[in-house]
Amino acid sequence: MNRKDKRSRKTVSAIQNTLLQLLCSKRMREIKIVDLCTAADINRTTFYLHYAGIAEVLDELREEIAERVFATTECDMDFLDPQDPLPFLTTATGVFECYPHFADFIRQSQDADVFLTKLKNEFSSKLCERYRDYCGSGAACAQYVFRFLTAGVLDTYTEWLKSDRTKPFENALVQCAPIVAAGQEILAKLGTKREDETK
Repeated sequence: MNRKDKRSRKTVSAIQNTLLQLLCSKRMREIKIVDLCTAADINRTTFYLHYAGIAEVLDELREEIAERVFATTECDMDFLDPQDPLPFLTTATGVFECYPHFADFIRQSQDADVFLTKLKNEFSSKLCERYRDYCGSGAACAQYVFRFLTAGVLDTYTEWLKSDRTKPFENALVQCAPIVAAGQEILAKLGTKREDETK
């Protein structure tokens, strides 16, 4: 199915957003496809044109979030020249906010922790892959830095969502930025070291 087709994209968005909304009050195992279809105002045939089951909806949503974040920031990544991390962090949170029920899902769903763990894995894997492409193979320690940074940023976002949110998330990002910048410096050194070893 062509996800770029406007009608198809609209249907997929309806399914994703409805599932996030339902997960605020039910566990994933309790949600039946017929209930999801009724709430999304689609028929089951339409659902099965796009997905094999409910778990697949969340899997695709997670991949989609990661792809959108990295597509937006692709040109800005220079691992050997640390940049201000705030634009990347702001982009990531901006993508989360594109999904109307994402924040409620993270705050209220008992299935959110599993989703976030998989999202951290997705972010870390994509960052490591880009790092290897950019700096060459090796620098195995980089994966630990990426894991630390992605877990920290997503956990901070989760904590902010669970707070009273009287202060904008940008305030938390400003506090996190020096930590992310320090991680970038470590990655730059690892990449430079790898560059020197290959000369």
